[in-house]
Amino acid sequence: MRAAGVRFDIEPHRRFPGEPGEQWTMFFRDPAGNALEFKSFRDESMVFAR
Repeated sequence: MRAAGVRFDIEPHRRFPGEPGEQWTMFFRDPAGNALEFKSFRDESMVFAR
């Protein structure tokens, strides 16, 4: 994405390292200016965990 020139509002980073909800997340805007968030969970069963 960086090679394509995407400008991140929040750079890709890991949240909650070592915890059950550990995830990588990043925020950027689409061409219309809408904010988008993408996440990737270490354990996908934790996606809706509290």
